[in-house]
Amino acid sequence: MINGTKIVALCTSRIYDPQLQGFVELLNESLKECDIRLWIYAINADIYWEERTIPAEVHVFDYIHFNVVDAVVIMDEKIKSHIVAERILHDSRSHGVPVIVVDGKYEGAVSISYDYAAGFEQIVRHVIRDHGVRKPHYMAGFRDNPFSEERKAVFRKVIGEYGIDFDEETMVSYGEFWATPARAAAQKLLDEDRLPEAIICANDIMAINVCDVIREAGFRVPEDCIVTGFDGYDEALENEPGITTASCRTQGLAETVKRAIIECFGGMAEDTYTVLPVMIPNESCGCPRCADLDRAQIRHFNNNFYRFQDDIRVYQAISVDMQSSATNEQMMICLHSYFTRNMCCIVDEDCFRNDINFFLESHHSGKYKVLYDSLHYSDYPDPFDPKDVVPEFEERMAPGYPLIFNSLDYMDVPFGYVCYMFENYDIIDYSKTSSLTNTVNTGLGGYVSMQYQHYLMAEVEKMYKTDALTGLYNRLAAHEAYEAVKSDPVMYGKELTVIMADLDGLKQINDSLGHAAGDKAIAAVAHSLRDACPQDAICVRFGGDEMVAFVVGDCDCEKILEQIRESLARKSWENGFKISASCGCHTTRITRNLDIERILRRADEQMYRDKTAHKG
Repeated sequence: MINGTKIVALCTSRIYDPQLQGFVELLNESLKECDIRLWIYAINADIYWEERTIPAEVHVFDYIHFNVVDAVVIMDEKIKSHIVAERILHDSRSHGVPVIVVDGKYEGAVSISYDYAAGFEQIVRHVIRDHGVRKPHYMAGFRDNPFSEERKAVFRKVIGEYGIDFDEETMVSYGEFWATPARAAAQKLLDEDRLPEAIICANDIMAINVCDVIREAGFRVPEDCIVTGFDGYDEALENEPGITTASCRTQGLAETVKRAIIECFGGMAEDTYTVLPVMIPNESCGCPRCADLDRAQIRHFNNNFYRFQDDIRVYQAISVDMQSSATNEQMMICLHSYFTRNMCCIVDEDCFRNDINFFLESHHSGKYKVLYDSLHYSDYPDPFDPKDVVPEFEERMAPGYPLIFNSLDYMDVPFGYVCYMFENYDIIDYSKTSSLTNTVNTGLGGYVSMQYQHYLMAEVEKMYKTDALTGLYNRLAAHEAYEAVKSDPVMYGKELTVIMADLDGLKQINDSLGHAAGDKAIAAVAHSLRDACPQDAICVRFGGDEMVAFVVGDCDCEKILEQIRESLARKSWENGFKISASCGCHTTRITRNLDIERILRRADEQMYRDKTAHKG
């Protein structure tokens, strides 16, 4: 509950399906009358009961905000996964939140079911009784599928009531609920010269394709063969001829779900609620064409759909720009677009680390940041507590439309969620959510992977160029850096100071204290030189115990040498033995023909004078 308003979480799939979109609109508007608001947690592809490989996008249900959600509605037949439904149920129970399941039965949850058998019976009875068919045929779905078997039993019962004997071998074909197998089954009937008076299909997809096959063979629908479907899809109503079907009307479902929610809040919910599908007589059985489908709406949908195809190119450009960005700021700026004006993205803050492979790491911080917020411009990821749901929460809730959540994932690894808020119920906007979510998935996922690749390349280059003991450049890297300075005309005329430091008494340290102590002494000289020089100095381990620094620009050589001596005095105390170095420096000006060997010799001469003084 938020400020006295109850929140219902709807868990579903493919919100851009026309029937589901209509259901969302009816349910949200009716719930608003009772001061209840709808939030939608959606995946963008049905799982089709394939429980062995659950896609990462189902993690959107892990982001259900139980700190404010008062009830959960699961559309089981839309998600099509018992494992996912059970997980949502478990989380809901642990938070004491009631659950309503549409098209499914689970222990501890209120069930809302369509009476598919009664709906299908209306169609079969209409064909046999009202159109006088005596030679019917049933086009089933998959063998042993419970929905298909239930409708076959209804078919058998109804024709039996009208004195028609049921023969499964000749009266049943299997179209597997889909186009290609349905077409093959219909063609087989034609090839065997067994075209019946009516083919009663278990769903609309099969009915549409059976019609096509019959008409392509030169027969007429319904004059030569009646064809019916089941589901009430818009495609069936738009078909030529219009398909007789039964619709699981969104209005009836919305009213039933609302009733179940209200009664759950009042502690009076029934265990089971039933919704009866409504038969839609149409041309394919010989009835007048159904006028339910709004042709103007279809044209509007088609026009927007084709424009939406052009939008895909924009999404691809956003994704590519994100992946090729050099910094977090550049990557985030890519998301600021007219097309992203209704969304915000919350992601795991470890996505912004370039020193880990996020998509192979098993442990993450569990902290989140705002990747993008259409209501607040930012080119820097701001910290965010997911308990707050979304930034500018009250502003997004004010218009009264549902919040729509998708999971963000890449390489099957979830890394956050995206929230959409449209101030309408336009199916085109709902359709864009899938593409926008995928844009962020591939854009940020590719960017994170590329940043890690750049990090690895830098580390390899660092290993290649850096001395392992001291952390300074090796001689090869120093030569490359020096050549880059010498070949840059901008550097000509600037001062170049070479500082050389050589550890005193390395042999005595190794002989008396061991080589480990000698390594500590070498590292101490290297670190003292590096810390005393300007940050942009080129510091090199030039030999075993000899270090060199190249400083471009003004340089106080005496001050640097003094800092080196002070640093080595501290390190002597820390290590328990004396560490000192002989130093020398030489300053010249950078020219195209500058001889590096000459200035190194001059610095070396100064260093040996200092070493002689130490020995004296």
